[in-house]
Amino acid sequence: MPPAVVVLALVAVGVPAGVHAAWGRPRGLVAAVVASAAACAAAQAAGELAGSRAGVLGDAQLGLALVGALLATMVVAALERRR
Repeated sequence: MPPAVVVLALVAVGVPAGVHAAWGRPRGLVAAVVASAAACAAAQAAGELAGSRAGVLGDAQLGLALVGALLATMVVAALERRR
């Protein structure tokens, strides 16, 4: 497995888990991890296409992945409140 994938997987799992530990939301942690993983993959692709070098760790677009994972986690938490 490429090192960039490992870093992005850790971000995709770690951000929702950290938000859940801190605030108790989102309750649907699996949904948040899936949304976060999709956001991290999209951020990686967007960063590669744009040639972004800010927040890069090796080949991983870490800065963009963190932002995407946080946004995805917050969207899942907001959708849970609407139910």
